[in-house]
Amino acid sequence: MTIQSPIKTLGAVTFGPCSTDNHELFRVNPDVPLRQALEQVSALLYCAKKLALDAALDKDSERQAWASHYLCDMGKAVIDDLCLRAF
Repeated sequence: MTIQSPIKTLGAVTFGPCSTDNHELFRVNPDVPLRQALEQVSALLYCAKKLALDAALDKDSERQAWASHYLCDMGKAVIDDLCLRAF
């Protein structure tokens, strides 16, 4: 019988590209349990969704659009990191 360890983030996925040297500024932290990571992703994407709606409805919405973009980037990085371990 094989005992599987609980799914946690690996800390392998980076995000936040820096335009000067093709490096990423941020990294997902390793060893965050699946449930906690998904709760954070849910909160990030909820905020991104609200900001994207604000940006769509307001003609002077550059701040909301960029905030939504970065929140989506963060959420995607966490999901991608979890998928590396789970699949």
